[in-house]
Amino acid sequence: MTEQSTPRPSTTEQSLIEQIADDLYQARRAVTTIDFVSPRLPEHDLDAAYRISELVATRREAELGVKRAGRKVGLTNPLVQKRVGVFEPDYGILHDDMVHASGVVRRASQHNFLRIEAEVAFVLGKDILDADLDVIKDAVDYVTPAFELVDFRYPGSVGQIVDTIADNAGCDGIVLGEERHPYGEVDLAGVEMVITTAAGVEITRGVGSNVLGDPINAVQWLAETALRIGQPLRAGEVLLSGSIGYIEPWPADVECIATITGLGRVTATLDSNS
Repeated sequence: MTEQSTPRPSTTEQSLIEQIADDLYQARRAVTTIDFVSPRLPEHDLDAAYRISELVATRREAELGVKRAGRKVGLTNPLVQKRVGVFEPDYGILHDDMVHASGVVRRASQHNFLRIEAEVAFVLGKDILDADLDVIKDAVDYVTPAFELVDFRYPGSVGQIVDTIADNAGCDGIVLGEERHPYGEVDLAGVEMVITTAAGVEITRGVGSNVLGDPINAVQWLAETALRIGQPLRAGEVLLSGSIGYIEPWPADVECIATITGLGRVTATLDSNS
């Protein structure tokens, strides 16, 4: 496990938090970009960034009628951390309109600059009210491969950690795999993941231990964080544990396939003509 980050008490004015949340919400609805929000926030004000993300999420629920379906952990892979220059995990919120089945075709017009990554998804069968690792393992109903649809409301690179957190940790959605496996059936630290196109062109690969040593450790980090903020993980939630390989641009108009040894595969296509 990595040392858990504890957000400092926020000194950001509520009016500014609400303005940034509105900017990000409108950009999400219009599928466009805004300037990075980090110049408007005190350095490393994680608490304010998470409040912004929460405001965007609750507004989506109020205006679009969507419901919460789970959470994602991001920046758990040191290779990804080094590439984007952010060196601690973060989390985002999944709504039911963000969860797709394997084989989905996404329209390019629904995204700004879609990126592809593959990871292990955990689906809970029980609430997690204690962050003990054995309790967490017992709460998992099943695991499956997943794509995360990574997109930001910013131009260019990720920016600062507060930019990432405020924009729902870059999560635009997920695609769940074709198989379901009980937790413990497969050694998740030892799995190998590869993403290819249907023609066999490799996009990225990695091993499960890239994710905090074992993807279950990312779930434990998330459980600890969720308990600390008073929003414990609940039965039925889908939890993404973080990218096993690099995050890469999503190639358009070809089926992409992620295979994780012992867990099966997940497929999705980005259609540039719609």
